[in-house]
Amino acid sequence: MDTRFDRYEIPAGHETRFLAKLDAATRPQRRQNVLRWSALATAAAAAILAFVLIPAGNRHFLGAHTPEAVYCAYLDKVGAYYEQLGTSGATEAGDWEAALTALTNETIPLFDQLPEEMSRREKVRVLKRYYGDLLDGAERLQQDWNI
Repeated sequence: MDTRFDRYEIPAGHETRFLAKLDAATRPQRRQNVLRWSALATAAAAAILAFVLIPAGNRHFLGAHTPEAVYCAYLDKVGAYYEQLGTSGATEAGDWEAALTALTNETIPLFDQLPEEMSRREKVRVLKRYYGDLLDGAERLQQDWNI
């Protein structure tokens, strides 16, 4: 089956006009792909930057903005470790429990020892650092003993 392109000579400049139209039709799609990739790269960079800039201990307390909230979050996480320990059935659970108790047990919690004159913001910072380090240690214990 012959078409007009097979029978007749293509008019002068037709190929140039055709390629210009084709390029114009595909350019927005390329631009969208570039925009998508750049947005994705920006989001990934922001996530990495946030992970690097947030001090290690603070990742345990992202929603806590008061000293009370930090302490409650700490107690919740320690309680979750003990619950996980109880359901693990590991043979070394007694040793892990002793290590966790030695790490997290406080005669007088730091929360109660902070001076009244200290600002709430400073108390939050101190508590996040202290309890964050304790939770990091408990996390390392858990990973070392596969509980």
